[in-house]
Amino acid sequence: MHPMTQLDQLRRQMAEELTQIPQYRALKTMERFIMEMSAIYEAQAESADKLETDESNKKIAQAIENHLRGESGPSIVKNAAYLPVHRVA
Repeated sequence: MHPMTQLDQLRRQMAEELTQIPQYRALKTMERFIMEMSAIYEAQAESADKLETDESNKKIAQAIENHLRGESGPSIVKNAAYLPVHRVA
């Protein structure tokens, strides 16, 4: 046998023996689970980031357009006027 063939055969034999060990199988199952969960949450995080970026870009564009037209944006309105009676001693 050639050395490469022997090494390949040895590798396959070791892999087969490893798959028979319950701890190794549990470890591989946990690794797969973690990778799947990571893929799910990374995809959700990327889409959420994209939505936030799109919304902020739209707000910025609207503010620029309003400024160019001379319109003011949403104004801040106080709920109640200041009265000296409201002061706390």
